[in-house]
Amino acid sequence: MTRLREALSGLAEEAPLVSLADAAIAGHRRRRRATMAATTVATIAALVASVAVGAVVWPRDAYPAAPQSADTVADLPDGKVGAVEYGYKAPCDVSEDRQVINCRVQEWRVVTRAGTTYRVPQALVNTRKGDRIPMAISRDGRMLAYYSREAQAHVVRDLVTGAVTTSPFKVKEEQIQIGTQLVVSDDGRYVGFDPRVGSKRDTGLVIDVRTGKTVRVPDKFEIISIKDGIAELVRYVKTDMWLMPVIGGGKPVRFDGTFIFFSEIAPDGRTLVAHDYDDYKSKKLTLTVLDAKTGRIVRKVPVRGLPKNSGFQGATVWQSPSEVVIVSGSKHYSTYVVNIQTGKARHLADYDNGRMNGLILPGTASGK
Repeated sequence: MTRLREALSGLAEEAPLVSLADAAIAGHRRRRRATMAATTVATIAALVASVAVGAVVWPRDAYPAAPQSADTVADLPDGKVGAVEYGYKAPCDVSEDRQVINCRVQEWRVVTRAGTTYRVPQALVNTRKGDRIPMAISRDGRMLAYYSREAQAHVVRDLVTGAVTTSPFKVKEEQIQIGTQLVVSDDGRYVGFDPRVGSKRDTGLVIDVRTGKTVRVPDKFEIISIKDGIAELVRYVKTDMWLMPVIGGGKPVRFDGTFIFFSEIAPDGRTLVAHDYDDYKSKKLTLTVLDAKTGRIVRKVPVRGLPKNSGFQGATVWQSPSEVVIVSGSKHYSTYVVNIQTGKARHLADYDNGRMNGLILPGTASGK
């Protein structure tokens, strides 16, 4: 998402301002190379960098919008817990005049499919410098990945079996900077970690958490997902996609156009959806189906059935071969399932942004 933010800044230089969002982007253009991640909004970052694997069964009803209060939230226990629906960072308590009065509750939490909320004290929330450290959830909700200060490495926990894998590849806390990103594969074997998206010195890595072996991600690319042994990488503005095997190799494909907000690769192994930048500027709720092997546009799909003035915030995982999950909203976010043949949207879940920070959805790359 930080790479996307930089890309939007660059695009804003070449186009007239059409919205407050474009104006804000243009206002940061001078600083975009040095601080491209500084303007990323944590919640949006967690939402729109898409991901992971196959077709997951999402619940038909809305997720719990208001988790248990802080004084009743237990620590995530050892052993078998069960798959989770989403994660979030509890915000600091503030007074009526918006002054911070208590940050002890600032911590990562997860909500299970049964509706139970747990604190995740094992997952470091911020570096000593105050940079936020992301957590990641696999698309089936089974794997939870996070950075452990004690281990000085990433940890992947299988919430169904209770197995815990600590990566042999060590990462010093000071290496994690603003603009960091994390994604985990469904089998929990690989994590995509970028200490600072876009940095030429500290480039992203695909880490095998069982062996500690790593594969470097070119600095111009952002990791979108790791699916079926393939890391989905995107370069914005000119918009290249690189379906890179986790052991390295492959080559980028140039898309015919400029696109943002990518989904994971569809179950057909070939197509995906994204948002055309021209549609973004004109606020059209349209998905573009793309061929990841050739770069050509397959078709455009106008989305129907969203609330009036809904803001399109990104596509994520596929629920079936013809249905993709999108995120919509501005002050309050919701997920919808969209049929890419008809464009019809069906409501899936709502999230109370006032009680959450850094919302993490299964199968989405998270970061700030």
